[in-house]
Amino acid sequence: MNGTTAALYTFFVETLPYITILVFLVGMFLRVTRWSSAPKDHQNPKMDLVDSIKYVILDVMLFRKTFRRDKLTWLLVFAFHGSIGGILFGHMRGFHLWSASIFDPFGHWMTEFMIHTLPIYVGYTLIITTFLLLVRRFRLEDKQLSSLSNDYIALILLLIAAIVGQGMRLFPPESVPTEIYNVVFIPRLIVLHLEVVPSYHWFHWHVLMTQLFVMYTPFSKYIHILTGVITPAIYGSRRKELGI
Repeated sequence: MNGTTAALYTFFVETLPYITILVFLVGMFLRVTRWSSAPKDHQNPKMDLVDSIKYVILDVMLFRKTFRRDKLTWLLVFAFHGSIGGILFGHMRGFHLWSASIFDPFGHWMTEFMIHTLPIYVGYTLIITTFLLLVRRFRLEDKQLSSLSNDYIALILLLIAAIVGQGMRLFPPESVPTEIYNVVFIPRLIVLHLEVVPSYHWFHWHVLMTQLFVMYTPFSKYIHILTGVITPAIYGSRRKELGI
């Protein structure tokens, strides 16, 4: 690792994560403050756990309303969110939240497929669906959609992060002999455990774009990543009563 690469690594890995967390927390604080200051509906909605769970599964996870309105758009949206979920799940292994051994009962071939083959196809799915969602938004602008600048910024950040992340998988890693490579973002809190040393160029861009997306999340519509389940779980039954 030369001087420039080492300096970039120090900033993107050891310094920027603190800035990312700070910006994210400030953004969430501003969001919560805005929500708490909004006019309140003092009617007490009936809370029905079964209806709320049903709403979360059908409308939040399976996008029932989109399916009824446009089957092709539903397929695109479902594949987009499914690929994000798959990628997040895969990254969790790097943070030791699960182990590849969970696939051992299904045979070695299943472990190889789930760890090394499937992630490549999931990465391509995310890139293609994100690009198509951008194209769709451009084509339907001022027709069926009315977008804000943050709608485009979030998708572009995600698209670039996905492309460079895929580049890390497809391009040869650094020729550094190691059994495990620890990327310490925040000591004892956020540590990524890798089996190979990735290409530094692709890695730096991926880390940068991912953190920019995280910082931007509280200020964009992608805040629904956090609120998409909580809000319907609370008001799902009342939405049913109101026909929302």
